[in-house]
Amino acid sequence: MTDELIFLGTAGGRMSVAKQLRASGGFWAVLGGTRIHVDPGPGALVHCHSRALRLDPTSLDAIVLTHKHLDHSGDVNAMIEAMTEGGTKRRGLVLAPREAYEDDPVILRYVREYAAATGVLTEGGVHQVGAVRIETPLRLKHSAETYGLRLVGPRLSVSMIACTGYFPELEAAFTGDVLLLNVVFYPRRSEAHLCLEDCERLIAAIRPRLAILTHFGMTMVRAKPWELADRVSQATGIRTVAARDHQRLDLSAAAC
Repeated sequence: MTDELIFLGTAGGRMSVAKQLRASGGFWAVLGGTRIHVDPGPGALVHCHSRALRLDPTSLDAIVLTHKHLDHSGDVNAMIEAMTEGGTKRRGLVLAPREAYEDDPVILRYVREYAAATGVLTEGGVHQVGAVRIETPLRLKHSAETYGLRLVGPRLSVSMIACTGYFPELEAAFTGDVLLLNVVFYPRRSEAHLCLEDCERLIAAIRPRLAILTHFGMTMVRAKPWELADRVSQATGIRTVAARDHQRLDLSAAAC
């Protein structure tokens, strides 16, 4: 089975999502036959069933929230219900920071019982689901409790730096074959999100086989992220692409 990333949507930040300049809904990672939906934001369930993707939520092995903000979690309850066929089949693993369960929770209590298991993301945590080891090396610097991910499959690893401000420890924590970065801003406008300059710095330091930009705010969308990705490729010597809505990205070339 092909290792791939499937982007239900590439919008990030409140206004980009509210205006639907790009679709929202997060992405699926398919590694070694294991399927994981990361950050099912608003519209995720609809995009699963779109003509372009035709994804079956009952095939999911896990749903993971990096943090509780609505552009990441808006459809998490709908996706848990879909994964479990309305709660009629207890299956799948749900992972999220403790804040998403306890402090103004975004994962409803009754829905939690539908999953076969739930878990709490912590700094330095490790969870196994199918063929994939899910690691959370660092708590990130964001306004909500947030963790980046390392998804280690049989053939390759995908590191995801979720919403965060830049700090040097990111460079050692998120090594891997594929590096996925949430880049909300083109020029720097916040210490809680990466800008394009931060992403270029991280890509140059980490040196993955493939870097992917996604989770675009309004300034990134308007600046034509595919052109910005080409610029980063030229500056770093690392193949860098900008994710597109409803894109299936084959990762075979990034495998060791």
